[in-house]
Amino acid sequence: MYAQAHFESKPFWIEEFQTNQTLDTTYWSYTIGLQGKELEYYTNKRQNVYCKSGKLILRTLNEKKGKAICTSGRIHTQGKISFLYGKLEIKAKCPTGKGIWPAIWMIPEKWSLPFGEIDIMEYIDCWNSQKYQINVHVETRENGKKVRKMYPKMVNANVNKYHIYTLEWYKDELRFLLDNKIYYTFHKEEGKPWPFDKPYYLILNVAYGGWGGTCGIDESIFPCEMKVDWIKYYKLKE
Repeated sequence: MYAQAHFESKPFWIEEFQTNQTLDTTYWSYTIGLQGKELEYYTNKRQNVYCKSGKLILRTLNEKKGKAICTSGRIHTQGKISFLYGKLEIKAKCPTGKGIWPAIWMIPEKWSLPFGEIDIMEYIDCWNSQKYQINVHVETRENGKKVRKMYPKMVNANVNKYHIYTLEWYKDELRFLLDNKIYYTFHKEEGKPWPFDKPYYLILNVAYGGWGGTCGIDESIFPCEMKVDWIKYYKLKE
């Protein structure tokens, strides 16, 4: 069995969002614009992404912009802070409501096959504030075509309250915890060819529509906020 002893005792990185209003761009970058078939427009404006009282706030507003129904925030650590093995903890609370799609997730610093995606937490309103999804994606090429397989796991929880979402990343498995209790383990044997042996970066965002609108959308839910209290990353001991 793995235990805390497998990780360094002191965090390699702590983010407590103590900057006044603006995001610390030493660690974070903004995504700007529309994404796929979703209905939000991501901005770098303070009304959508800001820090207050030691918390990061990603705010979705009823503000039309082109094809977008709302504006929102999406930030990432690509090229600034990357992760390879270890323990990543995020204390956060997420918005709920028809069409909203908050997520805490990771993808590789550099795209290559096999490609992996680690969804530590994602929520859509089909789950009525009672569940969220963990998901592991593995994309590879078979017979000359890209094939993406997904390995989802539902967890009972109200994401509208603060929880600690944890990824424990070992060389041969991914473990997912909620409030320090293990809910899902994904083994290397399941995810062949294993793409989780390269640096990944962290993404925090609140989307709207697209898959998030599977059970309908409701513009009366705005404004919506994801609040992140802190993030801690502990390296895996060699």
